[in-house]
Amino acid sequence: MLGKIKTTKELALYLGTSYEKLNKIDPEKSFASFYINKHGSTEKRLIEYPRGELFRILDRLSDGLQWLYLDHLTTAAYGFIRKLKPNKDPRNIYTNAKRHLGKKYLLNIDLDDFFHQVDTRKLQNLFSDYSLFSLNQESEQLLVKLVSYRGRLPMGSPTSPSLSNFATIGIDNDLSVWAGRNSFDYTRYVDDMSFSSNIKITQNHINQIIEILFAHRFLIDPNKTKIFGPQDTKEVTGLVLGKTITVPDEFINAFMKDINRFSEMHHLACQNPDSRVFEWLEKMRKVLQGRMAFLKMVHGPKNETYKLFQLKLDNIYKPELLETSVSWRYAGYEYS
Repeated sequence: MLGKIKTTKELALYLGTSYEKLNKIDPEKSFASFYINKHGSTEKRLIEYPRGELFRILDRLSDGLQWLYLDHLTTAAYGFIRKLKPNKDPRNIYTNAKRHLGKKYLLNIDLDDFFHQVDTRKLQNLFSDYSLFSLNQESEQLLVKLVSYRGRLPMGSPTSPSLSNFATIGIDNDLSVWAGRNSFDYTRYVDDMSFSSNIKITQNHINQIIEILFAHRFLIDPNKTKIFGPQDTKEVTGLVLGKTITVPDEFINAFMKDINRFSEMHHLACQNPDSRVFEWLEKMRKVLQGRMAFLKMVHGPKNETYKLFQLKLDNIYKPELLETSVSWRYAGYEYS
């Protein structure tokens, strides 16, 4: 059990290696990086991912962190939560939006450069918190070294999502208390924070939220702060809140175009087999698979659009496209 580990030798044993090998790993030499386009923007997002032995170790550590976080799950957190079966309280992008359905006013706030705000100081405070971990000082320092890169959490590392949830436990608790006192409902999906109420949201409310975040050494992206009134079409993490929760038209239109493109390329591959085309088809299949699972979660399997898209895909490609477990990174739909 990760939460009971004290010494570096116990940590190494848990991670399936030796203390000597663990201590020799240099994260500064074990990461690769590249840029991807941010969704709906010309800005670039820096992805930094561990390689080799460091990846194996962090992947193992990530599993333990996800299980451990379930013991400290806040009422506000909805992103990067391990799924359980059966689960009476599922946490995902849909149930996050559902918390705000039917409210007259909505406020969305985005944490700026979220993972990079979780620096080594926050990580040291986290690993030294005996309500969460039992590590001695040497183990704390070793873990901070392994999970951080250039002094902060890297986007692209297996452990960063869970650690970002641990790092915001205090924020979630304080903002939940504030929300209760002010007749608000508060949720957080990764770095997207949503506050809804039937009372009008004012600048004073926003200032109080910012003060709480600042006390925890977190900053917001002011360009992404948005207030919705009673007559506005409200959105939470890209989902549209009306009488029910729906995906936006842009998602449906883009999905249809990609299905048509997939069909054309599949026909081409059947006529002129080419390994490069087959490789593209497999990647595209995963994207479409993720989008189908996402559409099914939000609209349900009886939705006419879902059934139409399922029929189109079945007519193109026969493998078990719709029933397998998928990763949301293939959904082709981002929320920040």
